Amino acid sequence: MRVKKDRPPVAVAFSGGKDSTAALLLLRGQGHEVRALTMRLGLPGEEEKLGRIEGLARVLKAPWEVVDLRAAFREQVLDHFLRAYRSGLTPNPCVQCNRYLKFGLLLGEMKKSAPNGLFATGHYADKVRVGERWFLREPLDRVKSQVYFLAAIDPAVLEHALFPLAGMTVAEVRRQVAGLPLANVRESQDVCFLQGEDLGGFLARHLPGGFRPGDFLDVNGETIGRHDGALHFTLGQRRGTGHAAGRRLYVVGRDLAGNTVTLGDENDLYAAALAVRRPVLWRRLRSSETLRVKVRYEAAGHEAVISEASATIIRARFREPVRAVTPGQLAVFYDGDIVVAAGEISG
Repeated sequence: MRVKKDRPPVAVAFSGGKDSTAALLLLRGQGHEVRALTMRLGLPGEEEKLGRIEGLARVLKAPWEVVDLRAAFREQVLDHFLRAYRSGLTPNPCVQCNRYLKFGLLLGEMKKSAPNGLFATGHYADKVRVGERWFLREPLDRVKSQVYFLAAIDPAVLEHALFPLAGMTVAEVRRQVAGLPLANVRESQDVCFLQGEDLGGFLARHLPGGFRPGDFLDVNGETIGRHDGALHFTLGQRRGTGHAAGRRLYVVGRDLAGNTVTLGDENDLYAAALAVRRPVLWRRLRSSETLRVKVRYEAAGHEAVISEASATIIRARFREPVRAVTPGQLAVFYDGDIVVAAGEISG
């Protein structure tokens, strides 16, 4: 289809997978002038992968550019990930990448050459304007929704953002790109920099101090056994603790500074409230209003009543206790299917 003069140019964050490829094709079909931007992150085997992406861009006859974000990726994503684990938190690197790289630096690269252009990604997400503000909204395909991972981006960037897959199912996307030489064929849920390595092995290489022997504690702080490193364990874990007991015990806490892991019953995993620090406020939250909050990438979320909301912290109480509310993960607050706040769980 020919470019329509009334359509702004669009830069597509292009990984060479089915989603970003479908996004590019859809936008071109709508009459936009499109170009593809691919991030260079400095990962092993990346040059070979970039060659495949370039080949796909050539087949699509799309202008293609590689944007070098290696330093930013290390600082904002990888180093942040390791600092968080060192502090006893469980971070989400995809949230960081979306906020600082894709919808930060990569979008900024688009604006350098096309100040009035738009920036598109292959995320399964949508946006809606309410009054004078843009908000993230759930897409048609709720099973594939990636809104949770986008909720911490700067709300101002939505004015320049497009989500072409908002009204599509994954089956429709696959049909859109059938027969193309995609650079990424497999759908992987793994963190990109793990490169197939298990998390324990990755952390052992980068944070060796977290794998020294330490104590298992009960919920009263009494020593009940020994473990071979606090970083081996995650909140809610039951299997693989190596601690024999007459009942099922779960990891209900860990202290990396003291190298201790606390074991307890399943009911010790449930929290009645949560606190979220450094929130991104998409709109002002009202004390006593009831919202739905997701404390991890999950389907439904949980009803919670806001007790405090400011630029530095959100506190809320769950209607029903919630299992394994994990410090370091993202909490996302919804009003219906619209995101109204997000931030890192601190407790």
